[in-house]
Amino acid sequence: MDDLSRDYDRWRVAEERDEDDAADAAFRAIFEASVSPPLPSREFTTRTMAAIADAAVADARRARIGRAALIWGGLAVLVVGLYFGAGLLLSLLSSAVVGALNLVISTVVWLANGGTVRSSVWAVLTGIGRAAGVFVSDPRVTVALLAFQAVAIGALVALHRLLGDRELLK
Repeated sequence: MDDLSRDYDRWRVAEERDEDDAADAAFRAIFEASVSPPLPSREFTTRTMAAIADAAVADARRARIGRAALIWGGLAVLVVGLYFGAGLLLSLLSSAVVGALNLVISTVVWLANGGTVRSSVWAVLTGIGRAAGVFVSDPRVTVALLAFQAVAIGALVALHRLLGDRELLK
């Protein structure tokens, strides 16, 4: 605003003194400072908005196709996983049920015998040990536990990398 006021005063003084060249230069400076640059044409705006709309439609279509592929791919992986994992899952569940039943039966027998303090702790621990032994003695259970541990270690390493820790052992 100070430049504009100064140029206006200079233009007015030059006009009063009939200095045409100085007045024209001062008026040109005022005009350039006060008039905004030309706006883009309506056609440019129309073409730009149409291009944006086309890009939005293409992005929406791409996102829809990506979601559909992800859903159908996930369903396929789920079906295959259920097919191949059902036997292992049923084996694990049956081993767990047998172990739990052994523990319950051992506890009931101990209570029916009127267990003493000495036998109470050891009988319960023996029942828990037998149930755990039956459960873990199945090689499929052992392999599954090792696989779960490998997945957990991999997830921990990935989490450390995602959080920015590059050192694995601190």
